[in-house]
Amino acid sequence: MTCLALPVRNAGAAGPGSFLRVHGRIADGSRTLDMASLEALPPSKFTTTTPWHPVPVEFSGVLVRDFLSAMGATGDRLVVTALNDYLAEIEIALLVENGALLATRQNSEPMAISDKGPVFLLFPFDSQKALQHQVFYSRSVWQICDIEVQ
Repeated sequence: MTCLALPVRNAGAAGPGSFLRVHGRIADGSRTLDMASLEALPPSKFTTTTPWHPVPVEFSGVLVRDFLSAMGATGDRLVVTALNDYLAEIEIALLVENGALLATRQNSEPMAISDKGPVFLLFPFDSQKALQHQVFYSRSVWQICDIEVQ
């Protein structure tokens, strides 16, 4: 799966500014979302340090749990792909149980592609010592352009 840095479109489902393809075991089979669609979902936020941010940063967006509910997802795994084709295959239970967030803002500002945006999947690393591990760091995908529900 190669993602483009340009907006992704699919006939009838996407408009200008759409960039995040969600497909697989979801209610509509396939959707392409824009930032307004993501930010219309129930908001959530947490503050944490990360391996890429040495000082605490506030991330806000939508919890994976709420995102999948809104998509009508019925699977048990996600394949999350970034613009550079990095991908992580992740059990949904791992994401939900550990409060994973699809962040669209960092310190209240929209996340630029040059700074891990526009969507960054991450965990509240400072909330539990167990989250400060390569298992979770490797599943923290930034510059997300594609989510497949399996």
